[in-house]
Amino acid sequence: MARRVIGLTAAFLATGALSSLLGSATPPASASASHVSLIAALPTDESDPRPERLHLTPTPTPSPTPTAPPAGVPARPVATVRPIPVPAIDAHEVALINLDTGRFLWQSNAHAAWAPASLTKIFTAMVAVDLMGMNATVTVPASIQQLPADSTFMGLTPGERLTVRELLDGVFLASGNDAAEALATAATSKSAFIARMNAKATALGLRTTHFTNPTGLSEAGLYSSAYDLALAAAYLESRYAGLAGIAAIPAMTIAATAAHKAFTLVNLNKLLRTYPGTYGLKTGWTEVALGCLITASSRGGHRLLAVLLGAPNGTAYEQMPKVLDYGFELLGVLPRPAG
Repeated sequence: MARRVIGLTAAFLATGALSSLLGSATPPASASASHVSLIAALPTDESDPRPERLHLTPTPTPSPTPTAPPAGVPARPVATVRPIPVPAIDAHEVALINLDTGRFLWQSNAHAAWAPASLTKIFTAMVAVDLMGMNATVTVPASIQQLPADSTFMGLTPGERLTVRELLDGVFLASGNDAAEALATAATSKSAFIARMNAKATALGLRTTHFTNPTGLSEAGLYSSAYDLALAAAYLESRYAGLAGIAAIPAMTIAATAAHKAFTLVNLNKLLRTYPGTYGLKTGWTEVALGCLITASSRGGHRLLAVLLGAPNGTAYEQMPKVLDYGFELLGVLPRPAG
């Protein structure tokens, strides 16, 4: 009996040693560097309202044993996954991001420096709100008379007084260079305002962005990229709800007051009226930059944001739906709802 107890004790000790040996032979999992994503690039709120994902380990099930079809019965063809073709886009740069995850779905030449035209104004708007909020009153400066006559205007007159919110309506709907100029000179000097625009780009980690004016009129030293603008626009969409709301307005009238005349504004973003689910964000065009467009759209519970830079004249509104359709198809959301 004593021999059996000694033998069992030795067996348990051997088993424990073997388990320890096997455990020590398994290397600890190392954290791999995550793929660059918006969530990593931008500051986020500590409290995430979304429910935590449940990490469940499925119970393995045995694979069925294949059986040969009866004699004379042809075998069924094996189903294959059809690849989703990337659309042919003529724009110089393309960036497509999934706003729900912060990950890019498609990039084409997206890091090259390019003139952003009036897409610049998303930074003008964010910095103006940072400095003044929405309700401050701004006096329209005489400097708006120095803007090129063929550029886009809200229709301001020097000396008129409007709120920041009213000027932002002009920035997003009419892409008014006069409104952007008024905002940039209201709370500080124009040069200091532009410095804040560049500081914001730096704070967002944008490496291919630099501004020299608040309007986006093309000049040396003013450039960005589709990648940078996608990150910045996604930041605006998530952190500046008031601005995102303005960008989604198809048309509006600002009533006249004792301080200013009435303004009737129609959003230049045609996709608000032609592409179901579109809710922003900014249009742009100059002879140097060509067509530039940032579009946010939702469908089937998913949200996408796409940027086109350098689209041949008049084609941005034709090409952007192809980019968005491609993104929604990647997410399994089809078809496009009727307009």
